[in-house]
Amino acid sequence: MEPKKLKKFTYGHQFEPAKFSLVEILELCKECQPSRDILEANISLRYFSQHSKRTSSRLASENISKLAMNCFLSLRAYQLIEDLEQPRQYQITPLAEEILSNANNTSFVHRRFASHILNNLSGMALLKAIDAINARGEEPQLESIAYELQERGYAISPNAIYTSTMRSWLSQAGVFEREYEINWDVVSEILDINKDFIDELYTLTPGQKHFLLSLLNLNVKEFTPANKVAQHTRSIYKLRLTTKNLVKDVIEPLFNLDLIETEKTTGGRGAKPNNVKLTNKAQSELLAPLLKSIANETRLSEIELNRTFDDVVNELNHPDKHIKGKALELLAVWMIRLTSLRFTKWRSRENGKGEVDVLAASDRFVYSRWQIQCKNTSKVDIDVLAKEIGLTFVTGADVVMVVTTGEFTKDAYQYAYRMMEVSRYYMILLQQDDIAAIKRDKTNIVEILDRKARRVFAKKELNVSDEELNEIEQEEELMVEAIEDEIDNN
Repeated sequence: MEPKKLKKFTYGHQFEPAKFSLVEILELCKECQPSRDILEANISLRYFSQHSKRTSSRLASENISKLAMNCFLSLRAYQLIEDLEQPRQYQITPLAEEILSNANNTSFVHRRFASHILNNLSGMALLKAIDAINARGEEPQLESIAYELQERGYAISPNAIYTSTMRSWLSQAGVFEREYEINWDVVSEILDINKDFIDELYTLTPGQKHFLLSLLNLNVKEFTPANKVAQHTRSIYKLRLTTKNLVKDVIEPLFNLDLIETEKTTGGRGAKPNNVKLTNKAQSELLAPLLKSIANETRLSEIELNRTFDDVVNELNHPDKHIKGKALELLAVWMIRLTSLRFTKWRSRENGKGEVDVLAASDRFVYSRWQIQCKNTSKVDIDVLAKEIGLTFVTGADVVMVVTTGEFTKDAYQYAYRMMEVSRYYMILLQQDDIAAIKRDKTNIVEILDRKARRVFAKKELNVSDEELNEIEQEEELMVEAIEDEIDNN
């Protein structure tokens, strides 16, 4: 099993703006370089000399030295100073020099440091964690933020104050309007995102925004029927989009913002729906940052994430074990994207054994944890599903998705249905014919998931047999074809 690789949240202890101004501490760093011992001694004298007065002089001296050392380590973690080759020697970084050269411009100092935190340190991870907690209607606190970061693959103790330190520095730049309310306008400005473009995105209605999200998660770079994208939006985001007003309310506004290209085809039976795809602008300003974010979270490269679903599926049969294993990892990420989930962390990546496990989450309406396993095997039996259910006691997952390039046995299906009948778990089983359908058209993920959900509901709530369900689904398919024919002919 590949060892778990956790990301480190930026260390920040005894390094708060309440203790000193950024310019002040950096001036001291520049004055004392290159001696770390001299710097720590000056930090002790200037900022911590009144600490531990009630303890013995020896203990007080030790405590003060430790506080100064923590401050030094924080300055280094925030990349304001860096070690030299000689022991106990350091120098200030170009970032610190830039801040000092603009010391009289307080606004610049705060914004420049915030930009560094968001772009190069753990700043965006902190904002995403707080935003997710806010979206669930919960109150962000030190402990809950740490747990949310752990979900996102960070090694951080629930008692660590590092997040509070970082939030304090970001607050100086106006990133937080109140204690934990993020001002995304300020974030956009600090990150130097095109402000006009951000303003345009803010004008989007929920229908337009989520239709665009569907295009991004489906990776629609070739013309695709708009009604299929709309169905993905309805099913995944639980949003109502009327077919009648789709062009006027959604497609035309996105076209006018140069986010989608559109064409209307009239070939075949009757009038066809509009085809849509992402523009170059949308791909560079929206899709590329999305893939970069996924790359940072999954530790896969952006080049790998740009691989098409077809290429990934094709390489699942590659004779090279490494290529086959990488394809299985990318398949897991594709399943997360197609269902608009948020990657949490890898649970294991046993590529040699033909399986990959990943944890994900959904913040839509009700927060839920997903446990996804992809297996490159010909048969999946009941033992695999039973193991996954057992692991939910550790992962806390509510939804278990198992994807196989082969097939599930009859016993596996019966176990899944029985488990859903008697427990809180929801199980999704996708096998080779489902993968083939998604390969033909990625929007088929919606019909597949909806069909499986209806089947579960019918069995669990209505006590309908498999034979009756098959008959109902066949009748539904015939009815849908008849309706589509009537629409086309009109």
